[in-house]
Amino acid sequence: MFTGKELLAATVGNVVGGALPALFPGAAIDSRRVQRGQLFVAIRGEATDGHRYIGAAVARGAAAILCARPDAAALAQGIAQVLVPDPLVALQETARLRLARQPQTRVIAVAGSNGKTSVKEATAALLERLGPTLRTTGNLNTETGVPVSLLRLLPEHRYAVIEMGAQRVGEVAALCRIAPPATAVVTVVGPEHLEYFGGMAQVIQAEGEIVDALPSDGLAILNQDDPDVRGMASRTQARIITYGRDALSAVRAVDVSGDTLTGLAFTLAYEGERAPVQLRLPGAHAVSTALAAATVALSCGMPLDEVSEALGSLRPAQRRGEVKAGVNGCVVIDDSYNSNRQSALAALATLRGARIPIGARRWFVFGDMLELGDYSPAEHAAVGVALAQGGIEQAVLVGEDTRHTYEAALAAGLRPERIVYFPAALSEPDELTRAKREAAALVGAEARSGDLVLVKGSLGVGMDVVVAALVGAEAMDADY
Repeated sequence: MFTGKELLAATVGNVVGGALPALFPGAAIDSRRVQRGQLFVAIRGEATDGHRYIGAAVARGAAAILCARPDAAALAQGIAQVLVPDPLVALQETARLRLARQPQTRVIAVAGSNGKTSVKEATAALLERLGPTLRTTGNLNTETGVPVSLLRLLPEHRYAVIEMGAQRVGEVAALCRIAPPATAVVTVVGPEHLEYFGGMAQVIQAEGEIVDALPSDGLAILNQDDPDVRGMASRTQARIITYGRDALSAVRAVDVSGDTLTGLAFTLAYEGERAPVQLRLPGAHAVSTALAAATVALSCGMPLDEVSEALGSLRPAQRRGEVKAGVNGCVVIDDSYNSNRQSALAALATLRGARIPIGARRWFVFGDMLELGDYSPAEHAAVGVALAQGGIEQAVLVGEDTRHTYEAALAAGLRPERIVYFPAALSEPDELTRAKREAAALVGAEARSGDLVLVKGSLGVGMDVVVAALVGAEAMDADY
């Protein structure tokens, strides 16, 4: 929520076409997602120009437009338009100013190659028990998404949990200028967006920018189990709290046991106190997610026993390990939101650690990992080598670069009858759709009661189509 005066103070824009509303409930950059009374921001992107959709935004109830040039149809309807040289810059400055005018709200920023959304969701769920909490929604972790999220800020919000994503060095730093963190959480560092970053050194540099941005009285929450994250301690004068399974972690999980499908149990240890935790999140990596969220909550004053109880109520974020009933009595793990090598290996570990009925099988349905550039063959091959190490009865691969997964798995000794490859290029949508349908048809025909089917792939490949076929549901909107 922000005012028309705040918008003008931030943008110094020229208002034409009508009177500017006194108050906006929020802002939108996608005309399809505009809600009545919001500000629509017309941003020029690489693929499209938001100015083309001003009419659609007005039809959906936009109360005003932030744009670089006026729209005649909106002018005719008396819709106020704030003219600025660069609507994106104006949006970011409006959000920065809105947050700056509410210093009582503590900003907790989350970065990392994997697990950002899960940690953000878990952290916000815990902090809601302490007070009203804003969080970024969906995949709004970008130069547009973060300011749009901040413009939903209400005066009563005590915390704001902001996920920050990056594809290039400098992007997290830019987001931190919009939303300066008081607390920075770093999950893990791994091979993400290497096509744009250029190498792991740049990934480490970029993810650590969130730590660089902390004030001296801030707090860095770092994953002790990841040496690259642990090393970021040298980049800040802020207080540091580590979390992990490592014995040197300040917030630690000990005596981890149980089923990776239904959720592991562990003892949460901090400052000489201990409390039992029973997770309802699938995967061994869920322990790290829980520890990160627990560390934030503890730093905000939540008692350890309340933290442990709250962790048990957490559920997976959408398409990030959701467990669903599938065809023929199988169980589907929907991990189709995104993928890189680290998260793919974590998915395989989840499958191997899950308890299934005698005679049931574990399926790994895997689509291409995108934005890896020249690193793609090696990254996909690493998943193939892991597949061959046992514990997975059937693998089904979809895409173009998963050819390297297929070849590496066979070379590492996986029997040919245990892996099926449906080749399809991302540049050929019809071919890719056909391959996904054929993969889903194969699994749907052969999966039986008790089988466990994990579906994973990068967002752009759209493996949610396979999930939808296996659970009898509609595929989700790809830009969620």
